[in-house]
Amino acid sequence: MMLTSVATSQISAPRTSREPRIRRRTHVVVPLVIIDVTVPGTSSASGRRALHAALGDDLRLYVVTVDNQHERVGFRVEVTSRSLDDVIGLLTATLDRATLGRAQATVIRRPRDY
Repeated sequence: MMLTSVATSQISAPRTSREPRIRRRTHVVVPLVIIDVTVPGTSSASGRRALHAALGDDLRLYVVTVDNQHERVGFRVEVTSRSLDDVIGLLTATLDRATLGRAQATVIRRPRDY
């Protein structure tokens, strides 16, 4: 008995792509700086204005403490799209008598705009 091989076009091997699948990022990684800032005063209004003037639209600001006895206001400042060095430089150049406290640099993920 003799075996013969037969090739037919009806049988096909599955095709596999050898190129890696490219995943689209659905988020953008953005720098985030969190820093505690204390300014002189008994009202947070002037401190808020000064911080917004220094840091612009990328600022998220929270009043943490108002110390009437020592006449100072403490803020928790969050700034996106800037480095820690940039934020410290802007704060020291703009606010004469501010005290800078604990600072942290990290990143956040934002949805990508298409």
